[in-house]
Amino acid sequence: MEEPRITKRDDIFGVFEVKTDRKKKVIFCIPITKSAAWETKDDPPQPHPACVKSLRDSLPLIVAAGWDEGFTRTIGNPYISGARADMTRQALDVIRSNEDVIIYIDYDLSWDPPDLLKLLETQGDVIAGTYRTKEDGEHYMGAIMAHPQTFAPAVRADGCIRAMAAPAGFLKVTAAAIDKFMIHYPELSFGPSYRLTPDLFHHGAHKRMWWGEDYAFSRNWQEMGEELWIVPDLNLHHHSGDKVWKGNFHKFLLRQPGGSEDPVRPAQAVA
Repeated sequence: MEEPRITKRDDIFGVFEVKTDRKKKVIFCIPITKSAAWETKDDPPQPHPACVKSLRDSLPLIVAAGWDEGFTRTIGNPYISGARADMTRQALDVIRSNEDVIIYIDYDLSWDPPDLLKLLETQGDVIAGTYRTKEDGEHYMGAIMAHPQTFAPAVRADGCIRAMAAPAGFLKVTAAAIDKFMIHYPELSFGPSYRLTPDLFHHGAHKRMWWGEDYAFSRNWQEMGEELWIVPDLNLHHHSGDKVWKGNFHKFLLRQPGGSEDPVRPAQAVA
C-alpha cells in the first residue's frame, strides 16, 4: 500500500507538502477450519482449490479497478467467530481509511472472478452474497426482508435485496462500518485499549434464542439502525471435496412462483 509521499520538505518545520494519492485497500480474510483438512487432505489445511483459483483469477480485475489488495488467513481455530476476529485485527493493522474494505470469504466457496469485484464495488457498508447450503434441494442461506402485507422484498435500484440475515462466507464490510460497530458495542471489543479487536461475529444466546456468528452480526448491525443488503446475481458455489452445489440466488428467485422464469407460467398462459 502506498503511503502519502513527501514532495517538498522544509528543513526547520518538517513536511511542507504531501502527495496523498493512495489507492483504496481491500483485505481478503479466509478462515481455514479443521474441517478443511478433512475435505482437502492438506497438512496444514488449505482453502479449497476452487476457492484459491477464484481468488487468483479475481485479483487482476480488482487491481485494474484501482484497488490495492491484501490477504490474511487463520488455520485451525475451532471458533469461527474467533478466527474472523483475529483476521479482522490483522486487516485493521494495514487499513488507513474509512473507505477501505474487508471481505470475508469461506474456504469452501468459489465464484466467477467478476463477481468478487461486483461485491467489492457495490455501494454500502455491509454487503453480502448468498449461496446454497450443502444439501439436496436448492436452499440459500440468509433471509430477505419482505413487506408484512404484500410479502414483496425491498429492492434497490441496483438490484440489491434488503436482508434480515446474511451469511458471512462472501461478505463485504467497510472500515467505516467497523468503526461504527466498535463505538456502538464497546463490550464486543477485546485486547489492550490501544489496539482493540472487534468481535463482529460474536455468537451465542440472545433473548432466549441461540444465534450463529453470521446471523448475530446481521442482527447487531441492524439494531444500530443500519441496513444489510444482498447482491443476488452472483455465481457462488459451495464445495465439499469433489462435490459442488452451484448457485445463483437471482436466477433462483426468477424460477419461483410469479417469477419471469417460473416453469408453471407457460402452462398457465396456454390455459
